[in-house]
Amino acid sequence: MTYYDVDWSSRFDFGGPRSLGMLRGVCLHTSEGNPNIGAEGLANYQLTSRTGSYHVIVDLSGKRLRENTDDWVTWSSGNKGNDILVHLCFTARADWSREQWLAQDRMLRAAATVVAHWCSTYRWPARSVNVAGLPGITTHDATRAWGGTDHTDPGPNFPHDVFERMVADAMNPTPTPGGGMNHDQDIRAQLTGSPNLGEYPGWPQLGGRTVVDALAAIGHKLGIDGFEAK
Repeated sequence: MTYYDVDWSSRFDFGGPRSLGMLRGVCLHTSEGNPNIGAEGLANYQLTSRTGSYHVIVDLSGKRLRENTDDWVTWSSGNKGNDILVHLCFTARADWSREQWLAQDRMLRAAATVVAHWCSTYRWPARSVNVAGLPGITTHDATRAWGGTDHTDPGPNFPHDVFERMVADAMNPTPTPGGGMNHDQDIRAQLTGSPNLGEYPGWPQLGGRTVVDALAAIGHKLGIDGFEAK
């Protein structure tokens, strides 16, 4: 599965190439404007103003837009962080309370899948650290230790503990007690033949069909209106 929903990386021509061997961790940011701007709105603003860029933007709806590939230096932290970190920006504000952050479950969970991809790919621990503690997950605020920026995002109330658990869960889905799957995994397995979201291999016993498609085929043979065989 991809770690983004929309790919605009071909549009961002400012920045420059870098070696993946330099990478040391993830840096979290907030956009600081209107949180309702949407991923495309923020990306378009950055393209036209050329005032900054990230690797991935995640908006309130949970949409994940890739602005740049990992091997490209972004204009994110104004210091060493641009060279050695991959950067994720929430369309959010650093002055949010913890409760405001936790109310954006869809955005946090979507961002966790991005960070999980990076941590898995580069074998970084899914833990919050300052820049001296890299590799791991750090913040724009923490990169002030390197100079060149005075930003404090994602703010003091960002729920690092909750987000770390989301990242860990995305990296290693936890079975329910007794070794079974959790509820969502179980439903996906019944319908698709796979516990993994987005995988639709179908059941060999049903001729390669999923349960839904098999039922549709049965309905079609019975002449029930609204069914379409596949």
